[in-house]
Amino acid sequence: MITANAQRGAVLIVALVFTAILTVIGVGAMQNATLQERMAGNSRDINVAFQAAEAALREAETLMGVVSSIDFDGSNGLYLSCPDPTVKTTACSQPDWKSDSATGWRQVSEQLPDVNRQPEFIIEQISASIDVGSSLDSDRTIAMQGYYRITARGFGASDRSMIVLATTYRREEG
Repeated sequence: MITANAQRGAVLIVALVFTAILTVIGVGAMQNATLQERMAGNSRDINVAFQAAEAALREAETLMGVVSSIDFDGSNGLYLSCPDPTVKTTACSQPDWKSDSATGWRQVSEQLPDVNRQPEFIIEQISASIDVGSSLDSDRTIAMQGYYRITARGFGASDRSMIVLATTYRREEG
């Protein structure tokens, strides 16, 4: 026969085991919720940076209707894309797109909200390119009038996000 004294503490042990299990489940659920929140914030940050880069591309395309070929002098975000690497003119130099420095980049004119830093862009006038259809031993180049490469970078709400977009723009030379 089992006496009442022999069963003391069994309920306490069962309650502690259930409490430990519930604690583990609760901590796991909180970690999962925190991770989900961080992922949503990062997704929003990337989306803001992408939209900022898109805004910079659109402003650069609008600017293409105003600038002329002589404006591409290597300043204010307007450069020449020179296929010959030995050419060292200022117009052929480019800013380092990976650098945090805004030197050489052109900022958008309208201030965007919710960004850590205003988006920037550069426009390169593509002056010549190696003829893709020619043989490999040929050094002929063909002129590509009216083609421009626009590179834009947008920043998100935090300083940890940057999106770089590039497009090729063709303008009828008249």
